[in-house]
Amino acid sequence: MLKKLSFIGCVAALAVSCVKGQALSCSQITSLADEYFNSTVTQNMVCISYYESSWNPQAVNPSGATGLWQIMEDHCQGLCQGICTDQQSLFDPDTNAKCAVVVLEAQGYDAWTTYDDGDCDNWNGCSSASGSNTGTNSGSNSGSNSGSNSGSNSGSNSGSNSGSNSGSQTGTGSGSGSGSNNY
Repeated sequence: MLKKLSFIGCVAALAVSCVKGQALSCSQITSLADEYFNSTVTQNMVCISYYESSWNPQAVNPSGATGLWQIMEDHCQGLCQGICTDQQSLFDPDTNAKCAVVVLEAQGYDAWTTYDDGDCDNWNGCSSASGSNTGTNSGSNSGSNSGSNSGSNSGSNSGSNSGSNSGSQTGTGSGSGSGSNNY
Protein backbone atom coordinates (compact mmCIF):
# COMPACT_ATOMS: atom_id res chain seq x y z
CA MET A 1 0.00 0.00 0.00
CA LEU A 2 2.85 2.41 0.82
CA LYS A 3 4.50 1.79 -2.56
CA LYS A 4 1.20 2.50 -4.32
CA LEU A 5 0.76 5.84 -2.47
CA SER A 6 4.36 6.77 -3.23
CA PHE A 7 3.77 6.12 -6.94
CA ILE A 8 0.60 8.23 -6.90
CA GLY A 9 2.53 11.05 -5.24
CA CYS A 10 5.21 10.92 -7.96
CA VAL A 11 2.58 10.99 -10.71
CA ALA A 12 0.90 13.97 -9.04
CA ALA A 13 4.24 15.80 -8.75
CA LEU A 14 5.00 15.12 -12.42
CA ALA A 15 1.61 16.52 -13.49
CA VAL A 16 2.20 19.74 -11.54
CA SER A 17 5.64 20.26 -13.10
CA CYS A 18 4.24 19.79 -16.64
CA VAL A 19 1.54 22.39 -16.04
CA LYS A 20 4.09 24.73 -14.49
CA GLY A 21 6.17 24.70 -17.69
CA GLN A 22 3.25 25.08 -20.09
CA ALA A 23 3.60 27.81 -22.70
CA LEU A 24 0.80 30.30 -23.33
CA SER A 25 -1.13 30.22 -26.59
CA CYS A 26 -0.91 33.10 -29.03
CA SER A 27 -4.36 34.32 -27.99
CA GLN A 28 -3.36 34.19 -24.30
CA ILE A 29 -0.14 36.17 -24.78
CA THR A 30 -1.94 38.67 -27.04
CA SER A 31 -4.62 39.18 -24.40
CA LEU A 32 -1.94 39.71 -21.74
CA ALA A 33 -0.06 42.17 -23.93
CA ASP A 34 -3.30 44.03 -24.74
CA GLU A 35 -3.90 44.40 -21.01
CA TYR A 36 -0.53 45.99 -20.19
CA PHE A 37 0.99 47.56 -23.31
CA ASN A 38 -0.10 50.51 -25.44
CA SER A 39 -1.92 49.23 -28.52
CA THR A 40 0.78 50.68 -30.80
CA VAL A 41 3.39 48.28 -29.36
CA THR A 42 1.29 45.21 -28.51
CA GLN A 43 2.23 43.10 -31.56
CA ASN A 44 5.93 43.94 -31.18
CA MET A 45 5.82 42.87 -27.54
CA VAL A 46 4.01 39.62 -28.45
CA CYS A 47 6.75 38.96 -31.00
CA ILE A 48 9.52 39.77 -28.52
CA SER A 49 7.99 37.39 -25.98
CA TYR A 50 7.73 34.66 -28.62
CA TYR A 51 11.43 34.88 -29.51
CA GLU A 52 12.60 35.49 -25.95
CA SER A 53 10.66 32.75 -24.13
CA SER A 54 8.50 30.81 -26.62
CA TRP A 55 5.64 32.28 -24.53
CA ASN A 56 6.68 30.13 -21.57
CA PRO A 57 6.32 32.05 -18.29
CA GLN A 58 8.84 29.67 -16.65
CA ALA A 59 11.64 30.30 -19.18
CA VAL A 60 15.06 31.24 -17.80
CA ASN A 61 18.09 31.83 -19.99
CA PRO A 62 21.71 31.25 -18.90
CA SER A 63 22.18 34.95 -18.05
CA GLY A 64 19.29 34.71 -15.58
CA ALA A 65 16.72 36.58 -17.68
CA THR A 66 13.34 35.25 -16.60
CA GLY A 67 9.76 34.81 -17.74
CA LEU A 68 7.80 35.81 -20.82
CA TRP A 69 9.82 38.93 -21.63
CA GLN A 70 13.09 37.62 -20.16
CA ILE A 71 13.46 40.30 -17.49
CA MET A 72 16.72 40.42 -15.54
CA GLU A 73 16.36 39.95 -11.77
CA ASP A 74 18.40 43.09 -11.06
CA HIS A 75 15.56 45.14 -12.54
CA CYS A 76 13.55 44.19 -9.41
CA GLN A 77 15.89 46.35 -7.36
CA GLY A 78 16.12 49.05 -10.04
CA LEU A 79 13.67 49.88 -12.84
CA CYS A 80 10.95 47.52 -11.59
CA GLN A 81 11.28 48.19 -7.87
CA GLY A 82 7.84 47.81 -6.34
CA ILE A 83 6.67 45.56 -9.20
CA CYS A 84 8.86 42.52 -8.60
CA THR A 85 11.00 41.43 -5.68
CA ASP A 86 13.19 38.64 -7.06
CA GLN A 87 13.57 36.17 -9.92
CA GLN A 88 10.75 33.99 -8.58
CA SER A 89 8.26 36.86 -8.85
CA LEU A 90 9.18 37.30 -12.54
CA PHE A 91 7.67 33.89 -13.33
CA ASP A 92 4.23 35.46 -12.81
CA PRO A 93 3.00 36.60 -16.27
CA ASP A 94 1.32 39.76 -14.92
CA THR A 95 4.40 40.79 -12.93
CA ASN A 96 6.67 40.07 -15.89
CA ALA A 97 4.42 42.13 -18.21
CA LYS A 98 4.29 45.07 -15.78
CA CYS A 99 8.07 45.09 -15.53
CA ALA A 100 8.41 44.75 -19.33
CA VAL A 101 6.30 47.92 -19.71
CA VAL A 102 8.74 49.81 -17.45
CA VAL A 103 11.78 48.39 -19.26
CA LEU A 104 10.27 49.33 -22.64
CA GLU A 105 9.59 52.89 -21.45
CA ALA A 106 13.12 53.26 -20.04
CA GLN A 107 15.21 51.43 -22.65
CA GLY A 108 13.01 51.01 -25.72
CA TYR A 109 13.03 47.91 -27.91
CA ASP A 110 16.83 47.79 -27.70
CA ALA A 111 16.42 46.16 -24.28
CA TRP A 112 15.60 42.94 -26.17
CA THR A 113 18.25 41.55 -28.51
CA THR A 114 15.68 39.60 -30.50
CA TYR A 115 14.00 42.84 -31.54
CA ASP A 116 17.30 44.62 -32.06
CA ASP A 117 18.49 41.71 -34.26
CA GLY A 118 15.45 42.10 -36.52
CA ASP A 119 13.61 38.93 -35.51
CA CYS A 120 10.30 40.83 -35.42
CA ASP A 121 10.72 42.61 -38.77
CA ASN A 122 8.33 40.28 -40.64
CA TRP A 123 6.06 39.36 -37.72
CA ASN A 124 2.48 38.63 -38.82
CA GLY A 125 0.96 38.05 -35.41
CA CYS A 126 -0.24 34.60 -34.51
CA SER A 127 0.27 33.30 -38.05
CA SER A 128 4.03 33.92 -37.66
CA ALA A 129 4.07 31.53 -34.73
CA SER A 130 2.20 28.65 -36.40
CA GLY A 131 3.84 25.37 -35.57
CA SER A 132 5.38 26.84 -32.45
CA ASN A 133 5.58 24.90 -29.25
CA THR A 134 2.48 26.03 -27.46
CA GLY A 135 0.44 23.81 -25.20
CA THR A 136 1.58 20.91 -23.10
CA ASN A 137 4.39 19.49 -25.28
CA SER A 138 4.97 16.32 -23.35
CA GLY A 139 7.61 14.50 -25.29
CA SER A 140 7.46 16.13 -28.69
CA ASN A 141 6.82 19.41 -30.43
CA SER A 142 3.31 20.08 -31.68
CA GLY A 143 2.88 19.74 -35.40
CA SER A 144 4.67 17.20 -37.54
CA ASN A 145 8.08 17.25 -35.92
CA SER A 146 9.30 13.75 -35.43
CA GLY A 147 13.04 13.86 -35.77
CA SER A 148 13.50 16.96 -37.88
CA ASN A 149 11.82 20.31 -38.09
CA SER A 150 10.93 20.23 -41.75
CA GLY A 151 7.67 21.91 -42.55
CA SER A 152 5.59 23.64 -39.98
CA ASN A 153 8.37 24.50 -37.52
CA SER A 154 10.78 26.55 -39.58
CA GLY A 155 10.71 29.33 -36.98
CA SER A 156 12.46 29.54 -33.67
CA ASN A 157 12.01 27.04 -30.88
CA SER A 158 13.84 28.94 -28.20
CA GLY A 159 13.73 27.48 -24.74
CA SER A 160 10.65 25.39 -25.23
CA ASN A 161 11.98 21.87 -24.64
CA SER A 162 14.01 22.01 -21.44
CA GLY A 163 16.68 23.91 -23.29
CA SER A 164 17.09 21.29 -26.02
CA ASN A 165 15.82 23.71 -28.63
CA SER A 166 17.53 26.86 -27.42
CA GLY A 167 18.50 29.37 -30.01
CA SER A 168 16.96 29.50 -33.43
CA GLN A 169 16.44 26.25 -35.27
CA THR A 170 15.67 26.12 -38.96
CA GLY A 171 15.75 22.87 -40.84
CA THR A 172 16.75 19.93 -38.71
CA GLY A 173 16.64 19.89 -34.96
CA SER A 174 15.50 17.78 -32.10
CA GLY A 175 11.82 17.08 -32.55
CA SER A 176 11.31 15.45 -29.21
CA GLY A 177 12.07 16.52 -25.67
CA SER A 178 12.96 14.52 -22.64
CA GLY A 179 9.47 13.19 -22.21
CA SER A 180 8.08 16.22 -20.42
CA ASN A 181 8.94 19.86 -20.26
CA ASN A 182 9.93 20.47 -16.64
CA TYR A 183 10.80 24.09 -16.11
